[in-house]
Amino acid sequence: MKKSALIWISLLVSSQAFAQKADLTSAILSYRKQDLSAAKVYINAAEDKLNSGGTLKTKDLGKFWFNKGLIFSALYESEKDLDLLNTATDAFKLSTESEGSSFVKKSTNELLRCVNAYNAAAYDKYEAKDFATALILFEQVVDVNAYETIGVVDTANLFNATLMAIEARDSDKIISLSSKLIETDPTNGDYHIYLIKELTKIEDTEARFEAVKRARELAPNHTGLIFEEVNYYLSINDNVALLSSLEEAIRADSDNKVLHFAKGTALGSLKKYDMAISAYNDAISLDSDYFDAYNNLASLYLDQTASLVDQMNNLGLSQADQKKYTVLKNKRNSLYLKAKPYLEEAVRIDDTALQVLYALKDVCYQTDDMACWKETNSKIKNLTK
Repeated sequence: MKKSALIWISLLVSSQAFAQKADLTSAILSYRKQDLSAAKVYINAAEDKLNSGGTLKTKDLGKFWFNKGLIFSALYESEKDLDLLNTATDAFKLSTESEGSSFVKKSTNELLRCVNAYNAAAYDKYEAKDFATALILFEQVVDVNAYETIGVVDTANLFNATLMAIEARDSDKIISLSSKLIETDPTNGDYHIYLIKELTKIEDTEARFEAVKRARELAPNHTGLIFEEVNYYLSINDNVALLSSLEEAIRADSDNKVLHFAKGTALGSLKKYDMAISAYNDAISLDSDYFDAYNNLASLYLDQTASLVDQMNNLGLSQADQKKYTVLKNKRNSLYLKAKPYLEEAVRIDDTALQVLYALKDVCYQTDDMACWKETNSKIKNLTK
């Protein structure tokens, strides 16, 4: 009786395996005839039996998954449903992973076709401005290329995925993908900037500082990173550290006018006026049409007049106070006269800058230069009428 039962079970298992193999054969034949609907039905039937406890010989498992991949890949080309492409990709992977599979090379080649399909779909989604889906697809390109039997580190598409994350405003993805980019090439300053800018945007000050510090160590001469370090110290109002950073940056890039300008700004905020003036003049020596440098130079002098004006306004009418008033006025006018040529240069560069024109008009009036006042006032009227 026991022997009879064993024979029955053996026959049952053999029958199930035969049915699976028959379904697989029918699926292959249907695929070759380009009857994809029938091929899908047969391959799914074979898989259902496999999932219900059926078995295939080890050598046939690789064949099964390879042909499932072919069928679903063809269905994707026909219907452009990305779920079909995902199913095909997973099947080709399983084919390469099947023990003793003779389809590893063929499945790997098909995986490369899947990469091309994902890549094309990603660009289509990008052109349609569906950045979130394009992001997913570019990531899939990267992941499949990194699969064991291909083994490619796809930096180009990792970069594309990062750009899509930026377009999609997906902070988590921007941070994770830019971090992966940095791992692929730690000396590429642009990769660090993507990470730093996103950490700045989400106001993660501690992580931003660590990212800036690491970036400056790995890419010390990258101008963009120098500016990010400058911006960091500006944001936390640490002008001492900022100046130290700027000095190092200027040593690395002494012909960069913006660095000298930033140095002047930092020194001005510390009220180190003579040093700030020197820094701004260094910037102007590199660019004689540097509007911001002229404007800030004028502001350095004008800012120093504020305390003098306050003192003048608080004086009385006594003879002693009037003497003090005259002394203070002369000091104020001396500063106005120092500011005036820089304001005039700024107006030369941009004669539509109303704020600068108003400042120049006031300086001309306070220093009794009525010709300058009339000319400047005329420009203001023409701009505001």
